[in-house]
Amino acid sequence: MSHPHDEVKPTAQDKVASGASAYAVLYLDPWTGISGDMLLACLLDVDRVEGRLEAELRRAVEALGLGAATLQVVRDVERGISCTRVRVHGEDASPVRHLADMERIIECAPLSRWVRSRAAEAVRRLAAVEAAVHGCAVDEIHFHEVGAVDTLVDVVGAFVLVEALGVEKVVVGPIPVGGGTVEITHGRIGVPAPATVRLLEGYPIVGGPEMRELTTPTGALLVGQLRAEPGPLPPMRVERVGYGAGSMRLDHGPNVLRAVLGRAQTGGGAEDPGEDHDTVVELESNVDDISAEVIGHTCRLLRDAGALDVWTVAAGMKKDRLGVVLHLLVPPEKEQAALETIFAQTGTLGVRRLVVSRWLAARGLVSVAVVGGEVRVKWGRWRDRLVSVAPEYEDAAVVAAATGVPVKDVMHLATSAARDLLEPGHLLP
Repeated sequence: MSHPHDEVKPTAQDKVASGASAYAVLYLDPWTGISGDMLLACLLDVDRVEGRLEAELRRAVEALGLGAATLQVVRDVERGISCTRVRVHGEDASPVRHLADMERIIECAPLSRWVRSRAAEAVRRLAAVEAAVHGCAVDEIHFHEVGAVDTLVDVVGAFVLVEALGVEKVVVGPIPVGGGTVEITHGRIGVPAPATVRLLEGYPIVGGPEMRELTTPTGALLVGQLRAEPGPLPPMRVERVGYGAGSMRLDHGPNVLRAVLGRAQTGGGAEDPGEDHDTVVELESNVDDISAEVIGHTCRLLRDAGALDVWTVAAGMKKDRLGVVLHLLVPPEKEQAALETIFAQTGTLGVRRLVVSRWLAARGLVSVAVVGGEVRVKWGRWRDRLVSVAPEYEDAAVVAAATGVPVKDVMHLATSAARDLLEPGHLLP
């Protein structure tokens, strides 16, 4: 179905590929957790002087056609912190809405294709998680506990504001989830709620500092659907900061979510070398008493568990036994899972650990059409120079089998097509 607002939002990788000198990074600093209204509020607070984003958000709420739903934006002070609060007032007798209803509202709204696509994906994710928690089919889920109107405004509004700010990458710090219990339709349950835990899989979380629900399912949902990367404040040139306050008054300090908006350099200027970098954990262990098949199986499990790279090096061990040194790089948040796999699968008695920093070339994936088929091609760029173009062998093999063209020729054609796309006017060596 075509739509008058169907434009495509470029990604950070697209910006890098096109030679853009910098891209916008949003860092979410969850002092006391994350909720949907806090996320909207901190994004609006980034723009509180101009007020352009508030107008964008109000237009989006009207576009959803939710009847009597209204949006209240208040500038306030929370425990000495100047901030913004957002409240959504829904219909007095809000109808029960199922996933299909939510998807229909989003699809019919005059919003950009990127916003509609991401918002629809988000409500489907929320419905799937709620269905798994309650042990029912997705189409049986109705949005009473999460609030259909609030959910629609929070989800659609978040993507509208992120798009308006031109954000290309989101990073989030460790997320406090609270503690104690919370009352839902089915009774009293522990905090964090089951849906919240599922939605935050892969993210570092911490209990407290208050005995109440600090991170809501909608807040957890948006962290994942914004493709937020877990980690500390990344290197950036800070441009604006916003504070979004929640509705609860906490005992231990201000109940705010901080948003830091800045530019991550990609151009290699004098101020900044231009390439991204991060911190990973390198693990290694000497293994000399298991078979090669077990070592290979362990390597596969480690990759499946989130290791960034796994490799082995042949070595001579004590008593002149031949063995290997197992190495891997792993994100800090997945280190424990990797350790469990190594100890369980190899029986090793020790694993060495080293925290290392690494430079990262900008990277991405493009698809190109060759001899009637499609091949994905990985690319890498360092200091504005395309340094790597690597077709996916599996894709090339499928095209080769279907067309009879040798796989080496398919890969050569894919490489050339990708270079034409990424580096117009290049001269092949």
